[in-house]
Amino acid sequence: MSNYSEPVIYQLKVVLLGISPMIWRRLLVKSDSTIEDLHYILQIAMGWEDIHLHYFTIH
Repeated sequence: MSNYSEPVIYQLKVVLLGISPMIWRRLLVKSDSTIEDLHYILQIAMGWEDIHLHYFTIH
C-alpha cells in the first residue's frame, strides 16, 4: 500500500481587473501545481504569448 495520495483539484476564478467588459476564466488546477505551473496555465487560458506582465492576488 502506498502513502501517495492523489492531488486535489482546485477550481479558480481568474479575473482581469480594470477591464470592461469583465474578462475571466474558470480554471481547474491540481493541488500539486507550482506557481510556475499556474503561470503557464494562465498563459494558455488567456491566449497570451508570455509577453504580458501580471501578478497574483489571493483573496
